[in-house]
Amino acid sequence: MMDTHVAFHESVESMAMLPREYRVMFEIEQEYWWYRGLRVLVNELLARYTAPDGSSRILDAGCGTGKNLQLFLERGDARGVDIAQEAIHFCRMRGIPAERALVASLLELPFPDEYFDVTFSFDVICNIQHDVAAFAEIRRALKPGGRLIAQLPAHQWLWSAHDVAVGHKYRYGVADLRAKISRAGLHVETLTYLNTALFPFIALMRFARRPASKNGQAHSDLTPLPRVVNQGLTRLFTAEMRRALDWRSPYGISLLAIARRVD
Repeated sequence: MMDTHVAFHESVESMAMLPREYRVMFEIEQEYWWYRGLRVLVNELLARYTAPDGSSRILDAGCGTGKNLQLFLERGDARGVDIAQEAIHFCRMRGIPAERALVASLLELPFPDEYFDVTFSFDVICNIQHDVAAFAEIRRALKPGGRLIAQLPAHQWLWSAHDVAVGHKYRYGVADLRAKISRAGLHVETLTYLNTALFPFIALMRFARRPASKNGQAHSDLTPLPRVVNQGLTRLFTAEMRRALDWRSPYGISLLAIARRVD
């Protein structure tokens, strides 16, 4: 584990996601196109990397408002942690038991060594200044042969008001992310881009909103859309997510890393 003093200050920094964004997430997570596509990918990953008999121990590292954690609880012995009390409040509203969703830092996980078979983390490690230490702490809690499956934002040049609103410290390049995961003692098995089809549109939108990241008006991209638009984006994104594990995209908005503890 990290020094407690350092972990405390890192935990405070990682709370930079604006509190209002948790409520937005909670309210739109069921139907919003991006989350629906992500859940398609999550189900594919669960089928590949967890035991069919439900015996796998699963960690949701940065569980947010708990929608993915509900999926993990259906497929194994799952626990979720998040540094923000607001996030855990919404987990409770979803009916997730107190012992299954905890307030905790990814730099000081409240679990023993070699406990989990697989850890999922979606757009959270990028919120921690010492991200390598977070990767290393996740490694500590993984069993030998266990896997970290992490989605993280790609391309620093895409930085925008969205990153400010959700508390990002980093956006990653392939070489940079591979090096950081490797420094933490994990072996990278897969590293590929996600959200490729919508890349040009999202990139243009991020550039248009970049001034808001500097004037205190930062809001995330999580905005309710007209139903027909949301349905169209859902069909496009879910189709991409169904083949994401079998096709290596050369570019995209996010990166998917699958890394294994080899000792």
